[in-house]
Amino acid sequence: MGENRYALAGWLSIVQAILYPMAIGISIVQGVIGARAFRYAGPTLGPSDLMMLLFTLILIYTLTQFRHLLNERYSFREINTLILLAIGWSVAFHVIGLLLKISIIALWPVDRVVLAIVYLGFLVLALIGAGTINILIGVKLLKEKDTFSGMITAYGYLCLIAGILQVSIFLGPLALLGVPVGCIILAMIFLRDPDEVDFV
Repeated sequence: MGENRYALAGWLSIVQAILYPMAIGISIVQGVIGARAFRYAGPTLGPSDLMMLLFTLILIYTLTQFRHLLNERYSFREINTLILLAIGWSVAFHVIGLLLKISIIALWPVDRVVLAIVYLGFLVLALIGAGTINILIGVKLLKEKDTFSGMITAYGYLCLIAGILQVSIFLGPLALLGVPVGCIILAMIFLRDPDEVDFV
């Protein structure tokens, strides 16, 4: 039985699956406390931002390891560039979103219409970018689904569905539900014993 070099990535993917909904929940609590206790309706900085930073840092590692796994176990390199784009997009989304939040806090109070336009524009660009990358990753993985394990195929379907939801804009928020699911699927891919990989 060979040693699984991707076990750490698997456990970190599980951590991601827990961190993501926790960060969103804490973010909502931060907003409620700001609105009720301080009568402040703007964005806030707090524990949720640290959790999302940790999520993004782990994401860089797990996606990089996923690329290595595909290269090593399946000699599949067709999404190497797309994975790098996904990592770059995730980092840019986090950094720009954080800078935007800090800017709004510094300039508060901000006109509600201006605030809505800024956030809507940021959200639309983010969804289109992420959705396009996810669709391409999903399509390329599913093209080789007879070569991959069932979990990688499931991940391909999830990427494709999430991407379609994201580029539709209006259904984009539904794609958030798939983030923890995707993390768990990646964990199962990483934690699978290397001797169990099927080649067709």
